[in-house]
Amino acid sequence: MKNWFGKKQVLLGFLVVALGLAVYLNYHFATQNPLATTSGTTAKTTVQKNLGDSKFVGATTAKNGGGTTAEYFAAARKNRTAARDEAVEIIEDILSQPTVTDELSKQASAKLAALTDAVKQESDIETLLAAKGFSECLVFIDGDNAHVTVRAPKLTAEQSVQILDIVTAHSDVSAEKVNIVAVK
Repeated sequence: MKNWFGKKQVLLGFLVVALGLAVYLNYHFATQNPLATTSGTTAKTTVQKNLGDSKFVGATTAKNGGGTTAEYFAAARKNRTAARDEAVEIIEDILSQPTVTDELSKQASAKLAALTDAVKQESDIETLLAAKGFSECLVFIDGDNAHVTVRAPKLTAEQSVQILDIVTAHSDVSAEKVNIVAVK
């Protein structure tokens, strides 16, 4: 009988696991940037505790490693795009293998479709938030969770509800899984 688990199948399995880990780590570290978070609200419009606010607020000079809010949003978009491009490249490499099984091909195609859908949802939400008056905004959708970062000194309850309505209307994320953060 033919050996089902050859070197190529083990390698493909490892690459799929590595891709999942890379996407998770990118998402985790992108949402854990303490220099960028100065104040925030959750979907329930409660103010979050921000450790280090007094130390990092206004850290915009180059000598202390800070940057402007516009630089933060540009860097975050660049990092998100690079991570997504890398994930797509890995999935396409898996799909281009001649010995890929039907099951692995279906899984990789499903991940690619989910990634494409998340990119479209994020883009739609960012466009609508910009139309509602948020000069800078960034949306990360990861499965059942959404993280929205907007440029605002402080969010009112009405603004938080407005953001929450846009996110839930244009994605599959439920209201309790939406995290909204304001950045000065």
